[in-house]
Amino acid sequence: MKFGYLSPSPHSAGALRTEESVRQAIRELQQFSGLPVTGKLDDKTIKLLKRPRCGLPDIEPHAQRRKRFVPQGQRWPYTNLTWSLQSTNLKELNTYEVRFVFSKALEVWARHSKLTFREIDSDRADILVYFHRGDHGDNFAFDGPGQILAHAFFPGTGRGGDAHFDLDENWLTREDDNNADGTSLFQVAAHEFGHSLGLSHSSVEGALMYPWYQGMQNGFNYELPEDDRLGIQALYGVYEDQKWDFRPTYHPPPTPPTPPPPRPTPPPTRPTRAPEKPRYPYYPGYPGYPGYNPQNPQKPYYPEKPSYPENPTYPNKPHYPEKQPPYPEKPYYPQKPMHPDRKKHHPHQNPYNPNKVYPPKQYPEHTPPDRRIPHRPPFYPEKTPETTTTYTYPNYPRRYPERTRRPTHTNYPKERAPPDTCDTNYDAISVIRTEVFIFKDRYFWRIGDNGLLPGYPAEITRMWRDLPRNLTHVDAVYERPDNKIVFFIGKQFYVYPGDRLERGYPKPLTDLGLPASLEKIDGAMVWGHNGKTYFYSGNMYWRFDEELMKVELDYPRDMSMWRGVGQDIDAVFQWKDGKTYFFKGKGFWKFNDLRMRVENEQQTLSAPFWMGCSRNLEGSIPGSKAPYTVALSSGIKHNNPNNYFFTIIGLSVILKLCALIT
Repeated sequence: MKFGYLSPSPHSAGALRTEESVRQAIRELQQFSGLPVTGKLDDKTIKLLKRPRCGLPDIEPHAQRRKRFVPQGQRWPYTNLTWSLQSTNLKELNTYEVRFVFSKALEVWARHSKLTFREIDSDRADILVYFHRGDHGDNFAFDGPGQILAHAFFPGTGRGGDAHFDLDENWLTREDDNNADGTSLFQVAAHEFGHSLGLSHSSVEGALMYPWYQGMQNGFNYELPEDDRLGIQALYGVYEDQKWDFRPTYHPPPTPPTPPPPRPTPPPTRPTRAPEKPRYPYYPGYPGYPGYNPQNPQKPYYPEKPSYPENPTYPNKPHYPEKQPPYPEKPYYPQKPMHPDRKKHHPHQNPYNPNKVYPPKQYPEHTPPDRRIPHRPPFYPEKTPETTTTYTYPNYPRRYPERTRRPTHTNYPKERAPPDTCDTNYDAISVIRTEVFIFKDRYFWRIGDNGLLPGYPAEITRMWRDLPRNLTHVDAVYERPDNKIVFFIGKQFYVYPGDRLERGYPKPLTDLGLPASLEKIDGAMVWGHNGKTYFYSGNMYWRFDEELMKVELDYPRDMSMWRGVGQDIDAVFQWKDGKTYFFKGKGFWKFNDLRMRVENEQQTLSAPFWMGCSRNLEGSIPGSKAPYTVALSSGIKHNNPNNYFFTIIGLSVILKLCALIT
């Protein structure tokens, strides 16, 4: 959705998607990036999603999907553009190097178009360049080191043409820096300035406007690929002096150097040969050193060295005893007498002291209790001489109940047919992302501005996958003021920021301050009359504080405050018209928030009003009728005699007041 493959949502929490819409978005992503179109998150697609890239979407909403360069439609009305670096306090980067890199990146586009760029020190320049971190107020928040590197805006007023770079990235500003963990600022800036000039993303891999980062290529001498040249020239034209689609650079021929004047030739001379030195080393003071004679040097005399035998023998070598004396013999220990066997002695005699005899200990007799469970004595019937055997049992009271087999439970509910759209009651109703969601059993419908959406009812677990797999129904649903969706199922509640369950859920209802004896919630809504959240169950209701995440202290209260509604409602919600609707059975009441009572005591049929079903109750087309047989009434009792009694008293009081006035 962030990059245009899914339709945007009116809320920041994200739109709710079906599986088929997600598969279609994956196919479009694979087709745009040049991957094999499978519709699945295979290894290549996951690897592509993890690559660093530009933060602008690849596909604009309602735009025609095209290959090659895509002129966005907006261009500067003039070709002499100015730019300025507004973020000057860059502790991690050298400001002069950053400005030099940006000038080189703009020069890439100037070489192949009529554009010229000039740097000025002013905030009124056409292209303003900033370095930011995280959320910086333009709905394109940075995510720290990693995926989103930068983004830029197309030409226009306000932020038009501005370029923003993520300060948390490891930017490389030098041409010869080959750090594998860094990102080339030149390559990313050249891409973002393409957006500032009016070009969108290209699906041609290798093009400069390809949305995914491709690394440094040819340093600052980078030349635009053909796809990008055609795009920029379609917006601003070709440079007038260009030839063969590039701006020629004039290099004057080098001037040949002036040759030096010739030197005068010296007269020829006869070469002299230097005397040779002796080839032996010179040792001063050596005896017998011959006198130096350069014509016939004499080799010095070296006396012979004395020779020594390799293995000399020493006849008078003294004898040394061994270093370690021999170990003495192991000492003799007399054999320890064997202890007599205890079993051979008297049972009360101490084997260590045979003269001492201990008397036997006396223990009281103890009979263990009989813990056996009494059973009915066996009965053996008497056989009769007839051919059949008749058994007669005495009428005795049964002591133990018969064991019943525990029923086997499955993790999945029984498959049920989807409920009839035009003949059913509702479990829960809520406005989610400006659409009405109606829940019944395991299914739900969606109602948009143009009525019931096609393809519904659909299973609830297809939209919200982390709900229990054995889900049979939901009790209540409402959207919180922070756009998170809350499901009530039994004694637990689930919170969804989008279509995925928030970490730490489900939680028990007691975490909301509700009593532990409460079995379920019948309905929940945010009442537009005061902006408070209300929970309904049976004949009681609670008001919930969304800031403290607890119900208020002076609750619960009786449902009689909501006159005409009664108790044990099925669903409640507030529609986009600001009115509150209570549902029970196959009908509903419209509630007047100012008078605190239903507008009409008689219920209105739900299916014709909300589902667009036919009001012809005698029709025979399935799904187009609502066969109601019993008139639906509100929670007000019409046959109570007390109502007539109080009505008569009220009329009499009014008549007396009128008589006194007259």
